[in-house]
Amino acid sequence: MAMVAAFVVGIVSGAATLAFVLSMPADVPLFTVHVQSGMLLWLADNSRTISATVLALLMCLGLMSIVSNVHDILRIQKTTIAE
Repeated sequence: MAMVAAFVVGIVSGAATLAFVLSMPADVPLFTVHVQSGMLLWLADNSRTISATVLALLMCLGLMSIVSNVHDILRIQKTTIAE
């Protein structure tokens, strides 16, 4: 039950965060830096895209981990019942 609760909370919070990031205006960065470094300015300019991509990857990784764990549990149960 704890794994299912963690899965549901992760999906809901990830979807809410992704919706928040994507609903902001396109010309407003998520954060700003007050330096003239090229790398930091590029990071600030592309912060929405980077954060949306990272959130989507983390949600996919979490989903694959949950499915893998459930698959392993079902496989272990089948081998235990067969013995």
